[in-house]
Amino acid sequence: MTTFAMEASAGLRELAEPVAAGDRVKRQIERAARAAGLSYWRAFDIWYGKARRVDARELEAIRAAKAQRTEDRAHELSAIAADFDALAERLARMAARGGGPSNLEVGALAGRVRRLADGVGR
Repeated sequence: MTTFAMEASAGLRELAEPVAAGDRVKRQIERAARAAGLSYWRAFDIWYGKARRVDARELEAIRAAKAQRTEDRAHELSAIAADFDALAERLARMAARGGGPSNLEVGALAGRVRRLADGVGR
């Protein structure tokens, strides 16, 4: 198997993630094929290293799908971090007002949520 074929196979496997417990390989190949814009059987041959060659167009489609997935995940994490930050602000305001649970509990929760937002936003 050539380096390009190995990269394409590994790329398809990455595009198939996340793999749930009990997820059949056929479903994984279908997901990867759909993401890369390949037919099921073409993805099957690349997945198992049976393809005689991998066209540059196919490899670029797999790379582009991986890059798009990475970008989508970054945007999703950024949105989650913003949600955590907004929640931390609301909790801090609640603690300042003194309504509901004790101010110390709400303040501590706000701090934990803010640390989560900082961790997710990285």
